[in-house]
Amino acid sequence: MPPISSDKAALHAYEPIRIREIASYSLGDAGFNLYWAPLSAFLMVYLSDVVGLSLVSISTLLITMRLISAFADPVFGAIADRTRTAHGRYRPWFLWLCLPLAASAIMFFSITNAPPDARLIGAYVGLILMNLIYTAANTAYNALSGVITPDSVQRELIMSSRFGAAFLSAVFITWITPRFIDWAGRGNAALGWQFVMTIYGVIAVVILVNLFLQTHERFASNAPPNANPLLDVAELFRNRPWVILFGLAGVVMAASMLRTSISPYFMKAYAGRPDLVVSFLMTFTLGLAAGSVSVAFVTRVMSRPASIALMLGIVALSGLGLYLSGPHQILLMFALQAVSGAAFGFIGTLTFAMYADTADFNAWKTGHRATAMTYSMIMFSKKVGAAGAAAFIGWALAGYAANLPVSPLILDNIRLLMGLAPAILALVGIGIIALYDLTPEKVVKLQAQLLGGLGRSESSQLP
Repeated sequence: MPPISSDKAALHAYEPIRIREIASYSLGDAGFNLYWAPLSAFLMVYLSDVVGLSLVSISTLLITMRLISAFADPVFGAIADRTRTAHGRYRPWFLWLCLPLAASAIMFFSITNAPPDARLIGAYVGLILMNLIYTAANTAYNALSGVITPDSVQRELIMSSRFGAAFLSAVFITWITPRFIDWAGRGNAALGWQFVMTIYGVIAVVILVNLFLQTHERFASNAPPNANPLLDVAELFRNRPWVILFGLAGVVMAASMLRTSISPYFMKAYAGRPDLVVSFLMTFTLGLAAGSVSVAFVTRVMSRPASIALMLGIVALSGLGLYLSGPHQILLMFALQAVSGAAFGFIGTLTFAMYADTADFNAWKTGHRATAMTYSMIMFSKKVGAAGAAAFIGWALAGYAANLPVSPLILDNIRLLMGLAPAILALVGIGIIALYDLTPEKVVKLQAQLLGGLGRSESSQLP
């Protein structure tokens, strides 16, 4: 086996990624956050309190939207992997989709202009359309991280920068959105939402165009995808490290979805502090940012699987603490919210860098590169996990109505979904990540073989 230093020398032949490019790539997630952050924090409240839909209807809508989006992910992944332009496979999608994405968001947040009995249909059409366009653009964005550099260590740096910017921007967007709506709507929340999402759409268009202009696709392997996209999917499910991350992604997303979606109800209904809802959500997002930037430091002293298991343990303990906390223990709730956010941020950032490694492993093992499909199927797992969480939320909060007294049963269910359910899912995640064995040293070796035009059949086995 050649020494690792020799393998790394092959990677250094590639043009190093520059600070401006890292900043532009990271800013791209801030652009996507102009859609994701308001939807993540306020979608259920918007649909229930502004549009006037019932929680059961909203839950069904979210399940339908996420399942459609989940099955669309591999379709968009297959298309992106087979795109051939002078500007690369993935970057052109930012130009093609930035305006349709903005227009679809404006349409969705204008459904209050429709008569009340037509709003549910409008919500289905608007939200599903916006989510499909978002999914297509985000598929290309995720895949770009796998070809922007072949260096696994640089990928960690890029992911830390990306998610740090993403979560910090989410904090700001979460904080300013309700204030911006109040100012723009002047008492009319529906008008405020429409105005704010129009402004966000214009800003996002500028950011996505800059993302196209400032980034490059360096690690473009000669290994093509399969002629049949279904074969790409079949090969992924024979890729053991990827399968482990696929399972982990669904579990972690379900836990995160429960925490973020229930947080407003937990603070408003259980703690009796509706004035602290936005601050509570921001605390979680600040934790996400802190966790994302800590990845490079923690992985210097711990292996990737061990550090993820540690963070999942923190999620489990903080969830148990939130479940047991009394309604007046506000400081404890905020502390546990911040700690769990940091753990989720760490896991999300590190696993995104690891997805690119499994894409390289797949290309080395099979001779076929399917980077976008690698990420798309991971997103499929996440969306199925989110759909499952949405189903539990709809069942547990059936009977909830805005501005009406909350029954003791629903309060108990809010505590369960806020704390105990994410804790159980985190323990499942610990068992899954314990099976992962694709180390950075193995990745360096297989990448060197890929750059030399060698695959598994033509090279020595990995250690």
